Amino acid sequence: MGGSGTGKRVEVTLKLPQLQNLCKRDPSGYKEDFEAQVRRLESELGILALQPATEPSARLIELIQFAAAVSSSSYKTTHADHIANLLIGLLVGEQSAEDKNNVMISSSLPVTALHRDVRKTCVSALILMRNKGVLPPIRILELFFRIMAVVPDKKLRELLYHHLVNDIRNINKKGKRDDTINRSIQTFLHKLISGHQGPASGDEESSTDVAAKRATDLVCELYRRRIWTEERTVAIVASAVLSPNVTIMCRAMRFFLNIEEKMAEDDAAEEEVDWSEKNAIDYHSHSKKTAARERHVNRQLKNKVKAQKKREMQDEWMEMNMNPDKDKGVEACKKLYPAIELLRDPQGLAEAVFKKLRSNNSAYKYQVKLLMINFVTRLVGNHELILLPLYSFLQKYMGGHQRDVTAILAYAVQACHENVPPDEIHGILKTIAHNFITERCSEEQMAVGINAARAICTRVPSSLSTEEVDGITNSTTMDIEAFARDLAAFGNHRDRSVAIAGKGWLNFVRDVYPGLLQGKNRGLKGSALHKAGAKPLRYGEKKVASGVEGAELLYEYEAKKAAKQKKQAQNEEDDGSEGNDDDDDVSGEWQDVEDASDVDEDDEAEEEVDDDEAPTLVNLDAEEEQEEDGEEDSAVPDVSKMTPKERELLKQKVSSERIFTASDFEKMRKLVELERRAREDPREAARRKRAKARGRDLEDLSDDSEDEDEANRIKIAGAVNPEDIMADARRKRQSKAERLEKVIAGRTKFEAKQREGGSTNEEKKRKKNFTMSKFSFEARSKGRGKKGLNQNNQGGMKRGKKQIGHEAKKRRRKS
Repeated sequence: MGGSGTGKRVEVTLKLPQLQNLCKRDPSGYKEDFEAQVRRLESELGILALQPATEPSARLIELIQFAAAVSSSSYKTTHADHIANLLIGLLVGEQSAEDKNNVMISSSLPVTALHRDVRKTCVSALILMRNKGVLPPIRILELFFRIMAVVPDKKLRELLYHHLVNDIRNINKKGKRDDTINRSIQTFLHKLISGHQGPASGDEESSTDVAAKRATDLVCELYRRRIWTEERTVAIVASAVLSPNVTIMCRAMRFFLNIEEKMAEDDAAEEEVDWSEKNAIDYHSHSKKTAARERHVNRQLKNKVKAQKKREMQDEWMEMNMNPDKDKGVEACKKLYPAIELLRDPQGLAEAVFKKLRSNNSAYKYQVKLLMINFVTRLVGNHELILLPLYSFLQKYMGGHQRDVTAILAYAVQACHENVPPDEIHGILKTIAHNFITERCSEEQMAVGINAARAICTRVPSSLSTEEVDGITNSTTMDIEAFARDLAAFGNHRDRSVAIAGKGWLNFVRDVYPGLLQGKNRGLKGSALHKAGAKPLRYGEKKVASGVEGAELLYEYEAKKAAKQKKQAQNEEDDGSEGNDDDDDVSGEWQDVEDASDVDEDDEAEEEVDDDEAPTLVNLDAEEEQEEDGEEDSAVPDVSKMTPKERELLKQKVSSERIFTASDFEKMRKLVELERRAREDPREAARRKRAKARGRDLEDLSDDSEDEDEANRIKIAGAVNPEDIMADARRKRQSKAERLEKVIAGRTKFEAKQREGGSTNEEKKRKKNFTMSKFSFEARSKGRGKKGLNQNNQGGMKRGKKQIGHEAKKRRRKS
């Protein structure tokens, strides 16, 4: 038995999988056998170095895998570094393996001469050793970037790239994040991206360009997966924007422009997968029915119901808070593009990219120029930068026959903000008016030009402001009043798309500066605003807040509410006291009264000395009531009758003497909104006046924080989509949910049901006695229509079509 045992031991040691198992069980007992296999591996690698391109034997591949697996588990301290150095030396050479501080990527590495099976086996072995914690991450990172830069095998490059992404993700797992390792990796990637000096264009890319390209992709992917989202990561990508390599520059710019959309798509795809998994319920239809399986089915059903409720609540929240249909500037979109917001020097980056765009104007392709213009304008719009040469540069691309001119107009809108001087904006508006808003242009071009002008003036309201000198309106570079009226006249154009764009411009000017329009075009709302003196702020003019906005309105509202409640309580007390007085009069009982002679002189002296108690013979109730009534009248202010200076003083006083809560801020917002509506809409002002006369003005404001106008609050993205300024010739088709919401809103918000005041003329006609109106013209012409038979049929049968049912304007009151 002993001889057979020794023979089996020799055979077992020659089988590497069995020897690997024995080394893990008894490392000290089989250490000599492992060292023998290591010496054999060294000799095999020495033979391979003589002819590296030859196809390796299966024994060599097995030896590499065996040495990496056993050294990383059983002999970490003694043999792991030696095995790693052997494999790294085989891939990059002995001298490169010893040099750990060299960041430069060499194009002549021994890995290119090796057979692809040897390369893949060595890389897999090093990945195994890194996963076991034998190799430091920065060493394997540098090695793999050197290999990726020169190796022609695409599958091997993908393997290396995915390992680097997963390795950095594992380093930054929750509870395992190591900032020291992250800084070292980020430093290496930053040197790799910003250190190469490749040509801007060429037929063949160098190894440094390939490595920098892979490093840029790696950083962008880590940001997209929310692993690195700090300022250092954004700074690395910003250095890639200034790369001389066009491919690297374009990838970095697309990262800043589209990263949020990609992250949102990833979230939506992940939610969709989660939703589909929870919807796929396993009912165990073809299995034996057991209690455990029944519990499993019930658990799946509960998870499905929970996920469905969560999805419905999320959709409702999105509908309440997101409405990107309108565009009123970039000040409300700061949090939608955090990658751009985290830039350390946006002004310097914008100037550097713009300098490259102007100097190398002929070196880049047109699509690259558009990408650079998009990036620069996005930077200028989001950070409100001052880059004045940009606007004259954009005017060169605003020709009527320019390719992708709609995108150029959208980028011009992106570059506009409140701090841009009106003279620069006037130059762009003139160019748009001359090249697009003329009768020689097509209808689509005219609609795009009007929409672009409206979007630009929306972001720069000071461009519509005019200077008045001695009562005469002057403008430095452009006649704004004539421009506004000319564009408003396109609201009556024969083409539908142009008419829609013209009416959009007309409504915009009505809200911002109705004084530019003629009286007939101002409308009801515009006339009210013009009467109130509404006009945009001039360039450089700021509206400084002297207190919390709406503080004086809140003070007035609470004072009125308190006075109303006190008056109601006083009326209730008066009703109760009147009943008690009647009872006292009816009862007629005698009350005991002390005689004046029974009172001691000492007590009288004490009463005279005591000043706190009032004499019983003096009736102060009437005087106190009069004083309280006077205080109430003086304590309840009327803000509408105050001068602007008095309102500012009251606002400052209330803001400095009170600490507002969240509900107070919500009430102030509602009060300011109600005042704005009353100032803009005369009908709303009349309705509030009637409600105030009836004592129902306090019912307009509820104490809850919900508001129907919350759904209409605008949250705008900083980017401008070219489709936003395209010609809108047709109405956009609404979804089923939008149609249903409109129907429900129409049932609850019908104007006839909310009407206040007296009866209408139609209602008076219905209630009028027939004997008083039987000889009227309307009764005599009944059956022929109000205009008579000939007039009604004028223009053909199509125009004279009789209305079926009750008249459209006829409104019936509630019973």
